[in-house]
Amino acid sequence: MKLLHKTALSLLLASLPIALGGVFLLNYYIHRYILHEIDELLLIELTQVKEQLNQHPPAATYFPGWDPNVRVSIATRPQHQPDAVFKDSSAFNALEKEQMPVRMLRSTYSVGSRTYTITLQQSYLEFDEIASALSVGVIVCFLLVVLLLILTDVLVSRRIWQPFYKIIRQLQQYRIDQPEETVFPDSDVSEFGLLSKSLDEMSRRTRHQYAQQKQFTDNASHEMQTPLSVLSFELDLLQQSKQLTETDLDRIQRSQQVIKRLSAMNQSLLLLAKIDNHQFARNESVNIGELIAHLVANYSDFMAHKGMSVTQSIDSSVCRPLNRQLADVLFSNLIKNAVRHGDPDSTIRIQVNAASFMISNEGEPLPFPQQYLFQRFIRNQALAQSTGLGLAIVKEIVEQYSMKVHYNYSPSMRRHTFQIMF
Repeated sequence: MKLLHKTALSLLLASLPIALGGVFLLNYYIHRYILHEIDELLLIELTQVKEQLNQHPPAATYFPGWDPNVRVSIATRPQHQPDAVFKDSSAFNALEKEQMPVRMLRSTYSVGSRTYTITLQQSYLEFDEIASALSVGVIVCFLLVVLLLILTDVLVSRRIWQPFYKIIRQLQQYRIDQPEETVFPDSDVSEFGLLSKSLDEMSRRTRHQYAQQKQFTDNASHEMQTPLSVLSFELDLLQQSKQLTETDLDRIQRSQQVIKRLSAMNQSLLLLAKIDNHQFARNESVNIGELIAHLVANYSDFMAHKGMSVTQSIDSSVCRPLNRQLADVLFSNLIKNAVRHGDPDSTIRIQVNAASFMISNEGEPLPFPQQYLFQRFIRNQALAQSTGLGLAIVKEIVEQYSMKVHYNYSPSMRRHTFQIMF
C-alpha cells in the first residue's frame, strides 16, 4: 500500500471513532440541555398554577377546564415533600396511539387550610427527535468535512511528494554498471533535496568502488592465472626429464594436483567476487531444458566411466531470464556435484518444470552438518581436488535472481536431492 493511501486510510479510520464518540456526546449534551429548558418551563408553569390557585382556590377534588398536562388534586392528609420533584416517565398519546416520554414535575401547595398536589407534565418526544436529527446532521457534516480534508491532503501531498517518487523510479532503474552517471532530481523541499544529494554522493562512491573491484578482479584473473599456467607447464616439462627418480616424479605429480586445485579455487573465488559485485547484469531468456541437455552431454563420458545413468523428465518450454554464463555455472555445478559425489553404477534423476529444477543422486551421508553445506570451503576431505566453493557459488547465483535452493537427504534411499525453486 502506498504511503499516501495508508495515511488517508489511517486518518479515515481515526475519524470514525471520533465521529461515533461525537454522536453520543453531542446527543447527550443536547438531551441534557433540552431537559434543562423543559424543567424551566415546568417551573414557570408551576408558578402560574400557584397564582391561579391563590386567586381561585377550587373546593372540589376534580377541576374541569384545566390544561390536560396539569393535574391538581386535594391532598387527603398533609404531605411533607420538597417544593418541586422532577422525574422522567411515560404517558399514552391517544393521537399517536403509543407511549411517549414525558418530563414530570410534582409539587405541593397550601392555600388556606387546604393542601393541593400539583402534577405537571411535558412531552419531549419531539425534542428528542430534533436532538437525534441534529446530532446525525452534525456528524454527517463532520464526516464530509473530514473526507474533504483527507482528499485535499492526498492531492496536496501527492504534489509535494512528486520529487520523492521520481527518486524512487530512478532507484528502480539504477544499474551500477550503466555508462551514464545517475543524477537524482533536486527539490525545493529540504528533506528531498538532502536525500537527492546523499544519493548522488552514494552513487558516485559506489560506482568508484565498483570500478575498482572490477579492475581488481579482471587483473587478478589474468595476473594469477598466468603464473599458475606457467608453473604447470614447467612441471610438465620437468616431468619429461629422464634424470628424475620415482620419488621426484611423485612430488611433481602432487605439485601439479595442488596447482590445478589452486587454479580452480582462484577461478571460483574470482567468480564469487564478480557475482557479489553484480558484474553479470545482462540477462536473456535461457531455455533451461536445452541447457540441461547440453550439460548432461558434456558429462556423459565421466558418467560412463563411473557406470552411472541419467533419467530425465524435462519440460522443454521452460525459460528463465538469466545471465547465460551464470546459468551455465549454476546448473553445471549441480550436475558435476551429483556425478562427482554419486555412487558408481547408480542413477542420477533430473526433473525440470515451470516451478523448479531438481537433481538427485545416490551417495553416503554428508561428512559435516547440513547447515554448513552452502558455506565456502566446506568440502569432503576425502576428495582432494574439491575446492569447497561449488555449492557456495550455486547459493550466490540463486540469491542474486531471487530464487531458492533446497537440499534434502533420504537415509532410507541414500539419495541427495537439490531443488531450485524458480
